[in-house]
This record gives sequence, structure tokens and C-alpha cells, in this order.
Amino acid sequence: MALSNFSPMPVTSDLVSFDEAVLMLKGTPYPASRSTIKRWAKRYRMACVRIDRKDHVSFSDVLEAQRDEYARMLAEAHQR
Repeated sequence: MALSNFSPMPVTSDLVSFDEAVLMLKGTPYPASRSTIKRWAKRYRMACVRIDRKDHVSFSDVLEAQRDEYARMLAEAHQR
């Protein structure tokens, strides 16, 4: 995932709250907690949109972060 100073706004249909993202990842082989997803949002500089007093992020960005983080984790485990 390329990082830049420019963060385009995600399309509204792709936005999920952190709690919704947790629920959507729950059934995957690599679920993530709310705090983990918030940490990914900061690390990968995801655009956050405030809707009804809740922060929302692009679910596509969350999936890319999940892929990158667990690929890194598996690579580190493989090196041991």
C-alpha cells in the first residue's frame, strides 16, 4: 500500500465504523480488534470521516492493511 501526503476521500459506500470493521473481519482467518484497526488507520494514514459522532474508514483500506500486517507477521515467523 503506497503512502503519500494526499489522502483521497473514500466513496461513501465503502465507509465503515471501526466497530463494523471488527465485525466484518471476525469471520476471517485473521480477525482484528478495534484498537488494532485504529492502529492500522494511523500507521497507514487512512482517511477518517466523522459521521454521526463516529469515525469511519474505507473497508478496502482496512483489508489492505490486514493483508500487509499479516503477511509481515507470517514472514517474521518464517524467519525464526
